[in-house]
Amino acid sequence: MANKKVIIVEDDFIIQMFLEELLLSNGCDLVGIASTGDEALEMISENQLDLIFMDIGISGDKNGIEVASMINESSKTPIVFLTGNSDKLTLEEANATGPLHIMYKPIDEISFLAQFNIVCDKLNS
Repeated sequence: MANKKVIIVEDDFIIQMFLEELLLSNGCDLVGIASTGDEALEMISENQLDLIFMDIGISGDKNGIEVASMINESSKTPIVFLTGNSDKLTLEEANATGPLHIMYKPIDEISFLAQFNIVCDKLNS
């Protein structure tokens, strides 16, 4: 996934740092980190991105699913959802936006890298 331009949309600082380190060490070009949907939408409008890592439960007046729906209206940028919620309704709403992949929290380095390889395969197919 070398040189793929990505952003992280996550409001938890520890998870932001964790994802940043893993994405950079795996050759991604991290364009930025957003804590809210509005910050994410601004970053997306200003950059050509290859992938978005989007927490479903972000801060602000829009959750990650709502932001993904807005992104889909103007962009074909693939989205990988990150979520600690695995309830049926949340997953149905998330899947309705057509994400490339969903990663479940808590996430550690080994599981992230395994999931990241799946994401890369999906992007390249």
